[in-house]
Amino acid sequence: MTYINTHVRLKELREHKGLSQEELSEKTGVSLRTIQRIESGESVPRGSTLRHITSSLDVEPDYFNTTPLEAKTDAVRLDASERQRNTIKFPWYLLGFTFIGGALGFLLGVLIRIMHFVPDKGHEGMLAFAITILFGAIGLVTGNYIEKKNK
Repeated sequence: MTYINTHVRLKELREHKGLSQEELSEKTGVSLRTIQRIESGESVPRGSTLRHITSSLDVEPDYFNTTPLEAKTDAVRLDASERQRNTIKFPWYLLGFTFIGGALGFLLGVLIRIMHFVPDKGHEGMLAFAITILFGAIGLVTGNYIEKKNK
């Protein structure tokens, strides 16, 4: 598919209106260097620059939007996949605090078992396991909070 580039369309429209680059610059309020960069293909007008140019030349805002539909679709797909790739992060805080919390809970449970703080000997192992789970959960919540805070 063939189409005319933005810089070619701007130059043709400017010349059709009988304006020099300097006159277009004065009329639009856009610097002469920016007009030159757009017409040479070094830059593409966006935002307020595009609005100033299109309103000064009495054309619709999408006049310079000459990208074929296929290219737009590919760009959107690429942008979406790039965005998805950038958002997938490994939850280091979550993982770290969960393991640290679980390890601390395990050590505390073992210490309780060794020190015989529990009068019923049959439940020392269960208590150590419960403390490990509790500290792991605390680590999970803490890691999740820090992970959300750092986004």
